[in-house]
Amino acid sequence: MKTKTYRAALIGSGSRGMGLRTEANQPDRISVVAVADLFETNFETLKSEGIAVYKDFERMLEVESVDIAIVATPVGTHYDVAKRVLDFPITALYLEKPMATQLWQADELLLKAEEGDVRFVVGHQLRYISGWADVKNLLVEGAIGQVEYIRARRGWPLLTHHTHQTDLMRYYAGDCPAEWVLGQIHRTGSFLSENIELEMQALGFVQFENGIFGIIEAGQYKSPPVENMVMLIGEKGEIRVGPDAHYRSEDTNGKWTPVPGYEHPDIFEDLLSWIEGGAEHRCSARKGRDTLEILLAIYESSRSRSRIDLPMELRGNAFEEMRADGILP
Repeated sequence: MKTKTYRAALIGSGSRGMGLRTEANQPDRISVVAVADLFETNFETLKSEGIAVYKDFERMLEVESVDIAIVATPVGTHYDVAKRVLDFPITALYLEKPMATQLWQADELLLKAEEGDVRFVVGHQLRYISGWADVKNLLVEGAIGQVEYIRARRGWPLLTHHTHQTDLMRYYAGDCPAEWVLGQIHRTGSFLSENIELEMQALGFVQFENGIFGIIEAGQYKSPPVENMVMLIGEKGEIRVGPDAHYRSEDTNGKWTPVPGYEHPDIFEDLLSWIEGGAEHRCSARKGRDTLEILLAIYESSRSRSRIDLPMELRGNAFEEMRADGILP
């Protein structure tokens, strides 16, 4: 039986976009046929390979008939670009993380995708990458028993970088809803990350409905810089995953042992499976939205100096609002 080949368009041809183009191009299933970029980045290379190029992504989507749109534009543009992309008759949307910077924006994008029957994925790709992804398999096998505590740290701000580790925390916790978040942030002046103003440091405490609690640490706390890492404590052992992945438990007699490797589809293979009637994608936008809510709840907790119960009532971004009000420099 012949399988369908899906036509894809890329919006944003910087380094991340070009990397996604390579990941998405699967000659027998996905073909990236067109690319749009306001600054014409890498256009000469793309044209030499026979790819149609455009400065205006809406014009591209008017001219080119595509099934999948891949958005890899700067963080601050994700909502505006994705909203306009969803006006076109596409089958699937891959949007780089975070999906938006305000919660109401994320909810609006989800609703619009649902109304258009669009399979919508957010690029939390660590759920598919060896080491990080293998931990989930080990948890399912019960290697450390019931998970009780997850600590996630990354040496950069919440929205642009720690979104990966926070999303992994949710993945390891079974994508269970969070009950509440308590958090604090620190900033002494301008601090740019991926060209948007963000906090220098942040801490968050998350209580999940299934009893697991998590600690989020973002930013630099010492020199040399802290490594990206997630640590899990279970009733009979622990796991540490970062540059490598190890665990110890009753079954290993307390000795640190490498986490075994498992087979994983890649993020675009799983998108095709979802399009064709398979299970919901590991990185569905519904899950990405819930990750974003936890991060924004840390900002709101810092502003209100109180615990934030989820789902959040305020749908904006307290960090941006505190800057606008002069509360933060």
